[in-house]
Amino acid sequence: EGREDRMAQYRCAIALVTDSGIFTAEGTCTGTIGHAPRGSGGFGYDPLFWPDAFPGRTMAEVELAEKNTISHRAVAFAHLPGLLEQAFKV
Repeated sequence: EGREDRMAQYRCAIALVTDSGIFTAEGTCTGTIGHAPRGSGGFGYDPLFWPDAFPGRTMAEVELAEKNTISHRAVAFAHLPGLLEQAFKV
């Protein structure tokens, strides 16, 4: 309460460790922290987090399929094929 700047982000980091080395990637989902919880989906902070990608809805109000396109985990793991390619020179 009492803060004007309520910007926030979910962040996920992944690491692939192989004999070839350590390969990392990160995903973020940016948004704003609300003043009161809204919505029944998700868990944790989802009812208070208003993602920039879906204005007017909290993360708890976003459909699961939509959430999976913007979530910090989805963004981080989208890098996994590239990490595997780097690690194994496929």
